[in-house]
Amino acid sequence: MDSKPLVIVVTPVYNTGRYLEEAIQSVLAQTHDNWRYLISNNHSTDETAEIAARYAAIDDRISVVSPSTFLPQGQHFNFALGHVGDDADYCKILLADDMMMPGCLEAMVAVAESDADIVLVSSYRVIENSAANFGLPVDRTVFPGRVIGRLHLIGGVYPIGTPSSVMYRASVVRQRNPEFFPADRYYFDTDVAFRIMLGAKFGFVHQVLTFSRYQPDSITHREATLYSGELDGLICVSSYGQLYLTADEHRRAVRRANRSYYEKLGREWLLDRFRGRRDEFWEYHCVRLATAGLVIERDEVLKGAVRAVGRAIGSPGKVIDRIVRRRGALDDAWAE
Repeated sequence: MDSKPLVIVVTPVYNTGRYLEEAIQSVLAQTHDNWRYLISNNHSTDETAEIAARYAAIDDRISVVSPSTFLPQGQHFNFALGHVGDDADYCKILLADDMMMPGCLEAMVAVAESDADIVLVSSYRVIENSAANFGLPVDRTVFPGRVIGRLHLIGGVYPIGTPSSVMYRASVVRQRNPEFFPADRYYFDTDVAFRIMLGAKFGFVHQVLTFSRYQPDSITHREATLYSGELDGLICVSSYGQLYLTADEHRRAVRRANRSYYEKLGREWLLDRFRGRRDEFWEYHCVRLATAGLVIERDEVLKGAVRAVGRAIGSPGKVIDRIVRRRGALDDAWAE
């Protein structure tokens, strides 16, 4: 019987067959050898199923599952996590277009095993050619979850990263099944971190342990063009600020998140005057805000538009660049 903690690695995948083999190879290369690997195929139409089946046939630690019907991303992640067995000690998500460094599981397990109150572990990561998740004191590996949540909300330090960046204690995953991730939030991994860190601890490895791709055609890219980051910042502060921040910190964080968010909305409202209203953009924000009991404040949109204009006027070079790019976009649209 293996005395090392058992880690279940989970990859929910949909049409990412061109990268899946590299993700699988990174699991096979782990120095921590007590793992099982679950690939959940969400009815992919590319070569995903064939690649997963081929590796499952040659390594009995790898298994493949699939939901009965196609699921939205958050629901598919929860379906996959529902297969984390009672014997698992830890659960590590690895997105199909990402990779783990060979020592990833070993280093994360070592930190998690140092304190039974740690519910998730993160590390530095590389996104294409850029490093991320920096900012925590390098002489510490264990932090109160409340401290990590506070640092995230007041801005500047974001050690949680992405689903591929962290490893969860499996007992916490099982406790929250069948909906570990809140399916109504886009950044559901950040949201669940706030939910489980309160009253618990957070572990961090000061090494680069994961590599992430940034794909122009990915869901993440499409959502970013809708200002999902600013939206998520406002939702997180509104949902969890009072739990992690002092009253004064909360007021400042709400004010800062509102200014950032509504300046983006104001900019979009101004652009609508040139190109016509993008109803899907405003519907997206109405739906996302509703998950936190929020609505779009029209007066704030107008104030944001004024700030956006002021910022543009203060940077003439940027104004010219935007006019050129906008003119190009209008010419392209006219040609169509």
